Amino acid sequence: MLGLVVEGGANRTYYCVGVLDAFIDYGIKVDFMVGVSAGIANAASYISGQKRRSLELGLKYIPDKRYMGLRYMFKKDNRSYYNRDFIFNQIPNKLVPFDYDSFKQYRGKVYAVVTNLDTGKPEYLPLNGIDKTWRIVQASCALPLMFAPVKIDDKEYFDGGCADPLPVKFAFQEGCDKIITILSREETYQKQAEADVAISSFLYLKKRNFAQTLKNRSNIYNDSRSFLRDKQKEGSAFVFCPKTTVGWSRTEKNPTKLQMMYDEGYSDVVSKIDELKQFMMSE
Repeated sequence: MLGLVVEGGANRTYYCVGVLDAFIDYGIKVDFMVGVSAGIANAASYISGQKRRSLELGLKYIPDKRYMGLRYMFKKDNRSYYNRDFIFNQIPNKLVPFDYDSFKQYRGKVYAVVTNLDTGKPEYLPLNGIDKTWRIVQASCALPLMFAPVKIDDKEYFDGGCADPLPVKFAFQEGCDKIITILSREETYQKQAEADVAISSFLYLKKRNFAQTLKNRSNIYNDSRSFLRDKQKEGSAFVFCPKTTVGWSRTEKNPTKLQMMYDEGYSDVVSKIDELKQFMMSE
């Protein structure tokens, strides 16, 4: 079984969008997919076969004042840096329509990673293309400080990147023999402790398990990167990653930069397509 793992990284994932659109052009299909945060949000359009949908969304609406900004943090029905109704309702259901029917026809499995606020552990929730509120994807994108936790079935969740930012182990545990992984950071990247993580862990001290997960986030990520490198050496993982992310902001709004990220991802697939196909066919 061939799996696809897509890393998060907010707007840095426009590199991933370029890779995924090239996959559509070259007919690259997988049996299983798991993504985190903006990674799964953008990868949904790959599953539905909607080339350039995420690119159109980014170039047209990320610079739009309705998309994100501090003013949305203070709206009682939003409590997020991002305008949730605009992003998860107006865009997919009206402005840049998502093809729910095509998504539902996908025969493989699709999962979004979320982090349970009480346990601090990752959960892998299936996406079926039915929920037009994108509740699970909202939870997967709910980065502490920038979002309030998202409630699903009486449980509260935060961004899946808190507990499993690179779910490569999960893909193999679910039966994948090989995986293609799309990273939003360069090959040599090692995550360091971040100031926002320290603040978040302090704010959620009463949620001890979650706070401890946040403190350990960089170690979790670096361990997954190490695991992925081992799988590459074994020949069971193929990786796409940007050459450098210097100057790439998590909240990048500049359409020119978003297009550059996209173009690099697309070009990387073009240059490696023969190698990728050989990887997919090898035993």
